[in-house]
Amino acid sequence: MRLIAAAVVFFLGLFVITSLITAVLPANAPEWLSGVAILVGFVCSLVLTNKLVNRPGTRFLGRPHAAETPEQLAQDGMLTAVPYRARRAFLVEELEDEGPHYFIELLEGSVLYLNGRYLHEHEPLEFDNKIVHQRGFPCSEFIIRRRSDDGTAVDIQCSGSVFEPEVVTASDDEGDFRGKNVLKDGDIITGKTYDEVKAARSGRAAAG
Repeated sequence: MRLIAAAVVFFLGLFVITSLITAVLPANAPEWLSGVAILVGFVCSLVLTNKLVNRPGTRFLGRPHAAETPEQLAQDGMLTAVPYRARRAFLVEELEDEGPHYFIELLEGSVLYLNGRYLHEHEPLEFDNKIVHQRGFPCSEFIIRRRSDDGTAVDIQCSGSVFEPEVVTASDDEGDFRGKNVLKDGDIITGKTYDEVKAARSGRAAAG
């Protein structure tokens, strides 16, 4: 989704900026000057796209600067670590590129919702019918580290035994995890048990 937004912002910005620049050029302006105008529009649109789409402090491709690595954030006191203990979990596959959705029953009985691309690195990876990367999450004990300024998840540190999701379902439409009252990464679901949440989604078969 972010890639689509970036493409729209970039091309719209390029069109508007280039149009404004060429509009102020005299009618008899040399061709090379028009080329310069297009180049300036390209650079300005690229900068604008970075500012609007990426989080502040990131590079053009959305990669964090060295000062934003987990190690540096920890040294600067910018990380908060929350431990969890889990019994079981089920997985809802991502619709686009927002990352997998996990509903996790915690040991005390509440349900933790997790979602984000940071979860990708813990998913199993298969290549040529062989598992080349083993599952690393969910697990019985884990710690989630988040930025203390905006609550964004940085990583998960698993210390317990890894287990498979009980059920894998698919997002059925674009409104599944969007709109008003939508769950956010790290939310604790109240008013429903884990079994109730799972039963409400168990009829949706995962793709493939």
